[in-house]
Amino acid sequence: MALDITQQAPAASTNPAPEAPRANEAPRAASRAYVIGMPIASAGLWMAVLAPALVVLAIKVSEITTPDTRAGALSLVAGVGAAVALLANPFFGRLSDRTTSRFGMRKPWIVGGSLVGLAALFLLGSAAEVGTVLAAWVVAQLGFNAALAALVATLPDQAGPAERGRLSGLIGMTLPIGLVAAAFFAQMFDNALQMAVVPGIVGTAVAIAFAFTFKDRVLTEKPAPLNFKEILGSFYFNPKTSPGLGWAWLTKFMVYVGYCAGLLYLPYFFTDHLHIAESQVTSLVFQATLVSSAGTVITSLAGGWISDRIGKRKAMVIMSALIMMGGLIVIATSTGAGQVLVGQGILGLGLGVFSAVDVALITDLLPKNQSENAKTFGVFNIAQALPQSLVPAVAFPVIALGGYPALFLGGAVVGIIGALLVTRIKGVK
Repeated sequence: MALDITQQAPAASTNPAPEAPRANEAPRAASRAYVIGMPIASAGLWMAVLAPALVVLAIKVSEITTPDTRAGALSLVAGVGAAVALLANPFFGRLSDRTTSRFGMRKPWIVGGSLVGLAALFLLGSAAEVGTVLAAWVVAQLGFNAALAALVATLPDQAGPAERGRLSGLIGMTLPIGLVAAAFFAQMFDNALQMAVVPGIVGTAVAIAFAFTFKDRVLTEKPAPLNFKEILGSFYFNPKTSPGLGWAWLTKFMVYVGYCAGLLYLPYFFTDHLHIAESQVTSLVFQATLVSSAGTVITSLAGGWISDRIGKRKAMVIMSALIMMGGLIVIATSTGAGQVLVGQGILGLGLGVFSAVDVALITDLLPKNQSENAKTFGVFNIAQALPQSLVPAVAFPVIALGGYPALFLGGAVVGIIGALLVTRIKGVK
């Protein structure tokens, strides 16, 4: 997965650019339509891809497996899907950077990726075997990550440095909004097909609508064909030449390890640890997601604005990550659903600030060369997506040894260490 998935300043221009900006031009002030439409499209795509990750995969796997095998089957599907996501996002981002379509560099991927992802959700919701669930989830991850990679790259394309803080805060709100919307649709229906497809249709529709509201960058010079070395280069940047980006990547990765530890296994925490009836789990997941997301929305925009005002992004990254991990500790020690909701609220408050300030920090560290914006954001998406693959890989033995609380507490420790690593970044306060 990954969503997510980049700074307060003067108000953006209300008039769209008269013509499509060239690929090597500095970004102009974003139009009002872009400022409004981009966060909505981002929330829609997150909703589409998070609906399966949040509820549908667990329900579908439970329908076609036994209680003894469902945890392992879910780990397989979620882990492979996340691995595909972490490779797909930077790869398609690199292709987006090199796209010479007359429609622009980003629009073809936003539209095409969304449609492919939606088609895969139909297959996922109707699957009757674990293998089919796995295949459908892989294709869905490919499609939606292609769209997300191109979408996030429109930020440095379209918005000048002075307005990225505000947009960063808005974008930081889209992941929790997508989560709430996904959980809302899930509790409205009683079968996995509807739970997967309805959010997918809505998310795809808003993403495609957004693609026709802005003047996309146009690459006028055809790039040289990709060779194997350049393809491999889609998945990393050199931390020796960009040490700040390297430390920022590691911080984001470790914080999301903690976050994913609590997110992926919350339905089973309710049933297997708190012994809550399965019939109540969907509603409880929605309530937990709503509480967490409310906290995130409350603090996301404010976090980006405050970091611009005080000029100290690193301190706010540390503070917000520590709050997140504190919420995870509250969840790990829960003895009832009410305490879980409290922990989710604390987690959400921290996540809102972290999402906004972290993305703003990354944007401040981006190279001045505009030719690889999508690729660089794609590499950072790995930091958010990789934990979704690694956590399921280690979760099964950890749960077997210490239960779900051990998994959550271990994730909190990793997240705290990651937060402190941001102090190694130089050149940014």
